[in-house]
Amino acid sequence: MRYLLFILLICLNFYLLFSFSKKFERQFLLKLFPALIPVVIILFFGFGFALKLLHIQMNFVTSEALISAMMSLIVISLINFVNQFFSYIVDLVVKFHQRNNAANLASQPIKFFVDNQTMLKRVATLIWFFGSGLMLYGIWLGG
Repeated sequence: MRYLLFILLICLNFYLLFSFSKKFERQFLLKLFPALIPVVIILFFGFGFALKLLHIQMNFVTSEALISAMMSLIVISLINFVNQFFSYIVDLVVKFHQRNNAANLASQPIKFFVDNQTMLKRVATLIWFFGSGLMLYGIWLGG
């Protein structure tokens, strides 16, 4: 079951990093992903409170799975936020140099940065994806 959830969360993170982010404006995503963290925490405590009201006892396996799910959603939200923020910063730097530093656009390292901004964003997205994969591995399979 842990392996299935690990693979499912890796697929969800892949979709969010590579497909979902292209469907919405970056400003919306920069507000969405940080807002998910308090929602996950509120749901976690709400679920625990509901179980207490219903007098349902959770065993160790159930509570560990619930905490792992919460931590996984927080990791996915943070990784996607950092990815969107990085892309936003790259766009800001490129626009700044195109607007205020046009005379030096042909000099290195500015030329490399401006010419390869899409590649830089893709490489960063791959780094975030593999890093989140290691974090999810640690949460679900490392213990």
